[in-house]
Amino acid sequence: MPPKLIDRRRLLVSSLGLPLLSMSAARAATIAEPVGFPDGVTFLTSGPAHGYISGWAKLLGPYLLQGLPRGTAARHDDMGGPDGVTVANAFGLRIAPDGATLMFAPGAALLAWLRGDGRVKFDPGHWIAIVAGVTPAVLVGRGPLMRGSQPVRLAATNPVGPELAALLALDLLGIRAVPAPTAPTLDYIGQALRGGSIDYALVSGPKVREALASLRNQGIAPLMTLGATGADGTAVRDPLLPSVPTLSEFLKANGIVPTATRLAAYDAAASAARTCFVATLPDLLRPSALAEWRRGAGIVDDSLSVASVSDPQDVRLLTNNAAATHLAAVLAGAPAIPLINRMVQQRSAARLG
Repeated sequence: MPPKLIDRRRLLVSSLGLPLLSMSAARAATIAEPVGFPDGVTFLTSGPAHGYISGWAKLLGPYLLQGLPRGTAARHDDMGGPDGVTVANAFGLRIAPDGATLMFAPGAALLAWLRGDGRVKFDPGHWIAIVAGVTPAVLVGRGPLMRGSQPVRLAATNPVGPELAALLALDLLGIRAVPAPTAPTLDYIGQALRGGSIDYALVSGPKVREALASLRNQGIAPLMTLGATGADGTAVRDPLLPSVPTLSEFLKANGIVPTATRLAAYDAAASAARTCFVATLPDLLRPSALAEWRRGAGIVDDSLSVASVSDPQDVRLLTNNAAATHLAAVLAGAPAIPLINRMVQQRSAARLG
């Protein structure tokens, strides 16, 4: 360093009344960030204790632990029901943001948030997703997608379920749909479609391709998928069903250009409907803790043993940046929550009428 620069630096430090520290001394003066989890970690899931989401936490847990300091103890805990609202509320309000708790929340919790469910007290905008399990979601019907003077009947097995995305998709296509209460079994849905008591149904969740094969044998074809989130956050065809078109393709073919808010509402609901689970950390945790969990998520991504379970289930596991991009697609729908709430209320009123 030239002498004049040294003199100026000394003059500046002297004028502020501060000691001149070498780089090594400055580093030594920095408070060291805590390392590891001396009290262990918790894998927190929605209930029940031996349910589907808990099963994923138990499967992935040993691999995630490999990214943490050797000897880190772990426990599994569950809270609330299968819709995940209770556990997500607790995660946001009562769990310390130290990174010692990793929550596995079902996609139903994200749908409840988008729907404006009064029970929701959590904000997924404060979550950091390190793993997400996603499945295809496919609209099936006993005929092609067509506009008509009368509303079509969409099978609804849950008032705040994945069908929300199908309602929004049909609405964007100018097809007015009303939810029709339907038993949540594939046999019942197939029978209802063949009998004409419903016009369309959304098939989602594990083993979708097996379900579609069963419906094809009954003369019921897939019409449209809810797509997938590409690496850059844009919607693409679902890699497990590459031959089935997406909503964006139908919109383009029909020259429909929806408003940004309505499209954001659909995109967010579609991403939530495709979510089997999302494993999240609080956004205020220390960087070293996040790095350790992300290291474990990378091990999940490379595990053939995990793939041997997820592949037959039609569950694609997204880790780290891919998981964060998927969750971001849901969060982008926040401004559209009032619109979604109004549409659901209108459709429910039409059904009751």
